[in-house]
Amino acid sequence: MINAKVIVKRVISPDEKIVAEAKSVAIVSGDNESTINQDATIEISFGRSCSRSYSSSSVSRASTCR
Repeated sequence: MINAKVIVKRVISPDEKIVAEAKSVAIVSGDNESTINQDATIEISFGRSCSRSYSSSSVSRASTCR
């Protein structure tokens, strides 16, 4: 059986622009739900540029947005 949970949180500026967004995806699978995989992405905008960070149970990286 596979269960998934997605959580998205945003910081919105007074002029209704997304300043920051965090997204977490957790997937549980296997017998007795013994395997857990989790991915997390965080994106922060400032002015005309932004920064993105990604992490998973096996990989982690950071970059500027494209």
